[in-house]
Amino acid sequence: MRSRRFCAGPAKDELFGPFSFQGGFPGNRRLSVDLSIIIVNWNTRDLLANCLASLEAACPGLSFEILVVDNASSDGSAEMIAEAANDLPTCRLMESGGNLGFTRANNLALEQTSGDFILLLNPDTVCPPGSLTRLVEFASIKSSLGAVGPLLVDEQGLPTITYGYFPSAHFHWLGFLDPLRLLPGRWFQNRVVHIPARTETSDRVDYVLGACFLMPRSALESVGKLDEQFFMYFEETDWCHRARRRGLDIWYCAEVEITHLEGRSAEKAGRFTTRQFQKSYRLFIGKHYGPGQIPGFRLAQAAEYGLKALFRLVAPGDRRRNLALARTYRERFRLQFQGQIQAVPPDLTSDVENRRG
Repeated sequence: MRSRRFCAGPAKDELFGPFSFQGGFPGNRRLSVDLSIIIVNWNTRDLLANCLASLEAACPGLSFEILVVDNASSDGSAEMIAEAANDLPTCRLMESGGNLGFTRANNLALEQTSGDFILLLNPDTVCPPGSLTRLVEFASIKSSLGAVGPLLVDEQGLPTITYGYFPSAHFHWLGFLDPLRLLPGRWFQNRVVHIPARTETSDRVDYVLGACFLMPRSALESVGKLDEQFFMYFEETDWCHRARRRGLDIWYCAEVEITHLEGRSAEKAGRFTTRQFQKSYRLFIGKHYGPGQIPGFRLAQAAEYGLKALFRLVAPGDRRRNLALARTYRERFRLQFQGQIQAVPPDLTSDVENRRG
């Protein structure tokens, strides 16, 4: 792995006083900052450029560093960062040398952070002016904080998936019995993922989405890094589950909004994302609930996604969208009947095929 620093901004100690050391590799003494921002990139050059361009204005009054881990992109992402170096604050490009996945790449960067707070940020996000400063301020006043996430909105400013509830098989049976979510009451409406209403206020939740995931350094040191068994998906859910078991709170912050172009980065990986999601889901269930619970979850998902696939084939409205959703649900349905799910990262697919040939 290669690491290149393009430009240096003021560290917190240069702004606020004497030298202090936090984080980094053993023996690697570095000046601390208020906020360390980690972005894992794989072939999202244009999205990443927009994300990076938003960060300086998002952090007024904070000293911060940006660590971009590039998972062997082939779209010129690394070159883009080099070209944009003059416009970036403290920024370091870490070239991983391969597609390590979201979790392992984040862990590589976590070892080199120096911030009092650490933010895991997707490249398909845009942070409005002042947003990250307000998020850090919110986190600073919460005792026993594990992690906090903002309201995530789409390009039109509409709320999108922001937080969720730890998996339960009854969520999928509700999806089977009430696919349109017509039954009233929170018990019927809760699912693994949740889109907040504008009327919802900040509150403790089970987990917040990893697209914008802020942790105090003290929580990271208590809970530990992300579990690298999860190549991607459910790594933040697993971390929050571990944090909750240690008595730490996970907060949804309704007062801060971040734009999340949901799925833009994942869609470049095609069918791999569907398979990896299901693989990580089973891993989470087996780790936290026991392997014996996995068959029940598979049955519940088969019921939910089988019905939803049929529903989309006959649903009125946008025919192209309904057919695309039907194909997605059908793929999820089929995966419930596979004992072991193989999910080969996209940049390794050609190598696997060559070996098979």
